[in-house]
Amino acid sequence: MSIAALFPSELTALRAGGLVFAAGLLAFVVWRRRDLSNGAVLLGILGALGLAIVSGTQLVDAVLEVFAFERGNGERILGLAVFAIAILFLLVMRALSVNARQGAQLQALLEGLAWEEFRSAGLPKLFVDKVAIVVPAYNEADNVASVIKLIPPQACGIETAVLVVDDGSRDGTADVAAGSGAVVARHVINRGGGAALRTGYRLMSESGARIVVTLDADGQHIPAEMERLVKPIVDGEVDMAHGSRVLGDADPNSRSRELGIVFFNKVVSFITRTKVSDCSNGYRAVRTTVLPQLVLRQEQFHTSELMIEAIKRGIPAKEVPITVQKRLHGHSKKPAVVRYGLGFTNAIVRTWLR
Repeated sequence: MSIAALFPSELTALRAGGLVFAAGLLAFVVWRRRDLSNGAVLLGILGALGLAIVSGTQLVDAVLEVFAFERGNGERILGLAVFAIAILFLLVMRALSVNARQGAQLQALLEGLAWEEFRSAGLPKLFVDKVAIVVPAYNEADNVASVIKLIPPQACGIETAVLVVDDGSRDGTADVAAGSGAVVARHVINRGGGAALRTGYRLMSESGARIVVTLDADGQHIPAEMERLVKPIVDGEVDMAHGSRVLGDADPNSRSRELGIVFFNKVVSFITRTKVSDCSNGYRAVRTTVLPQLVLRQEQFHTSELMIEAIKRGIPAKEVPITVQKRLHGHSKKPAVVRYGLGFTNAIVRTWLR
């Protein structure tokens, strides 16, 4: 094909419009180049050039013919749509990859800042060889003091120490927790319960705690039941104990959430080939030495992730009956039912696939 053959013999209104738009896009990029990132400038230039090629030459027609998209019956438009979708898919995958990498870097930064502040204050020695109670908290100033005061001084004969991980609260949660006798680590921004949990796990692993117990800051979990979780670990029976409201008791919840719990328990049981009665319970105990084996990435829907990870890694675990009651004050931080279900599904699938 000669160079002259690349150009259309007839400049249709559609082609003319494409050329005008390409010229306008290129002019805009050049005009605003100081305000745009290098990537945005490059993408704009490539987009303008691509549109100009599509509008002003027959090269695209030749390429489409190679892939059997012939003239007529809208096949050329279908071919362009297929290529556009493929390119869009690649751009979306790249954006997701960049977003995940930036999220991991931000989490590492938050954990590093929390650890440096924790270490420089000489706090690790307070948790050495103890049962560490990690309480992730976000805007729980009305509840966290009551939870801390109910935590027993010992669990199975081992002294306890409380760490509240304040996940960017703006209501004075950190001050209330510190005033109630807990050690406090802070995230300067809110990242989610899963992120706060990871920070707590890292701090306790670095501090040499023997066992880590996690419970909610809203009063739904009963600290007096803590020994039920700690005892199987102290006795050497397992390395992790998950609380289960199904085996124990729970205050009534909305019908949709109760059905959701049943559904997701069956899903997790099926994909892990392990009987799971309560995959969405955050009240659990774990031997600190096994924490480095777990790959935890979820910012919010972390309960199922940790359980699935433990099963995949072959960590000995069991479920024990506990009670889940209504939160003491305020409203749940969980999203609406549909969004919560989608997020929980995403967490389960991504954890299982990796």
